[in-house]
Amino acid sequence: MVSEISSSIAERLVLRYDAPSGRRVIAGKDVLLHCHHYNARLQRTVESADLVDGKRLLVGAAECVFAEHIDLALRAGDSLEVRWAVAERLYSHLGFGRLDLSRAAEGVIEASASHFVEGWFAGLGRPERMVCSFAEGYVQGAAYAVTGELVYVREVECMAQGAPKCRFVVERGRSEPVARNAKRPLAFRPRERGDWLRSPAIDEQAIIDALVAMPVEGGPDGLIPAFGVYLACMPADFYNRVCIGFLAEMRRVGRGPTAERLLAAEAEYCALNTYRGVMSSPEWDGLVAPMLRGPDDPLFAAMTFCNALGFGRWHIAGLEPGQWMIVESVNGYEAIGAREYLGATSTPHCNGHKGAAAGIFALIYGDGPLSERFGTFHTVEETCIACGDPVCRFRVERLG
Repeated sequence: MVSEISSSIAERLVLRYDAPSGRRVIAGKDVLLHCHHYNARLQRTVESADLVDGKRLLVGAAECVFAEHIDLALRAGDSLEVRWAVAERLYSHLGFGRLDLSRAAEGVIEASASHFVEGWFAGLGRPERMVCSFAEGYVQGAAYAVTGELVYVREVECMAQGAPKCRFVVERGRSEPVARNAKRPLAFRPRERGDWLRSPAIDEQAIIDALVAMPVEGGPDGLIPAFGVYLACMPADFYNRVCIGFLAEMRRVGRGPTAERLLAAEAEYCALNTYRGVMSSPEWDGLVAPMLRGPDDPLFAAMTFCNALGFGRWHIAGLEPGQWMIVESVNGYEAIGAREYLGATSTPHCNGHKGAAAGIFALIYGDGPLSERFGTFHTVEETCIACGDPVCRFRVERLG
């Protein structure tokens, strides 16, 4: 019976890749492959801003998005046991770690592995506080999707502070409703052609096909080690709700430009580390290295990797090697998400794309260790789909 349940759940979580849009879909949700560096640093940035309640933003985003995501993975006729099993399996399948929900009805939940804890240890050191805000929100959303009950979940022990496991307690009697993941209908046709540059040496389709075929899902510990980092398949909606909410709150207190710089910086740091791992990996050596002919081919190959990770479709529209680059994103998740959540905006919204573009360019053309390459290029988003433009256009330039 257990194996039958497991097989049934696995079928619901099969990855579906939509080639025209470059989207990765699991259980009805667009997901992006991002690393533990980005996820932990994004959490630190949002929760460390003294003028806003960043923890509430992050917990609320996880609760809202995963209440919907888990519900999409459930089936009519699922028993309560199966419903909890789906919530537990989705968490580990997406790479967030190992979460034990078997005693959720008793109000006790434990985690023996955590993507976010790994992220803090890898790049941020031992924190002074517990760091599993994401898991708190996930379980609150799971409880609502599985049972319809409104609860608060609070972490009381954390591996990031030396505990053998992360432990959570469930507080009942909540009256605050779970927010709906409401979006505006959006009729948008991405640009299919443009004056884009290609490398004749790089077989883009072969790279995309190989990456999509990779079994990127959580192992026995619910983690996804790949390319020298821990990956996670995070719903685009989660990032959009966190970042849109953070920007709105920071603008409310007069710190909007600071928030934009912080979000771009975290993405730049992530791109430097993740793509260094990609370019040092056996997969790169076996698949991409034999294609490389010219000094700019690693850049074209790295951009192709981006197009297989769920962020949308990127194209290089102009290039002066080592000096500047123009990138066009025809359907980036940040701009599309901003349109869906906010409608047309007055300012560009793709801070993550800005940072990632600068990080990749610095990795390919920069000198010295990564710490010296960080911040050596600057990106300006010249046009943005969120503002009603037909494409998001980024100009990356060397500073100094």
